[in-house]
Amino acid sequence: MPTKELLEAAVDAAYCQLVKRDRPLFERKVNERSFSHKFAMYLQQKVDAWKEGWDVDCEFNRDRKDTGGDYAKQLHLIDKINSLSTTVYDEDAKTVFPDVIIHRRGPGSNLLVAEMKKNTASYTDIAFDRLHKLPAYVNQLGYQSSVFILIDLDNIRCVAEWIKPLGYGIA
Repeated sequence: MPTKELLEAAVDAAYCQLVKRDRPLFERKVNERSFSHKFAMYLQQKVDAWKEGWDVDCEFNRDRKDTGGDYAKQLHLIDKINSLSTTVYDEDAKTVFPDVIIHRRGPGSNLLVAEMKKNTASYTDIAFDRLHKLPAYVNQLGYQSSVFILIDLDNIRCVAEWIKPLGYGIA
């Protein structure tokens, strides 16, 4: 298991690479999925250096039971999602699939869940990710740590807020 410092350093390095290497994404104000994909690529490079067999995935929605059968990783948040300004089927991805995760593709090894939002998103959508989605990933799916990353298009930077840093115990 990586230390809190290793995990935080990997996340910081990944979003620094995103800012450094993918400035056109910020300038063109692309969809947040484009940001999360590039962030995940850089994060995988850092995670691979740990040599512990962790996977980094975007929008991952499947898991495997101990019996070997697949099932959907889903959160019990539909009542809260319905209160958002758009439906769960829109292109702004208000579904409850995590933007980026570090895990092992199998049962019970969920290290980090990251949600990313552009600073142009509504306050309601940002608050939903920070206050509802990330805590639910920790509580319902057993992620060890969670981080919210604000993509600041105006200043071409990312700001990480650790909602549940590694080492604080399972909530």
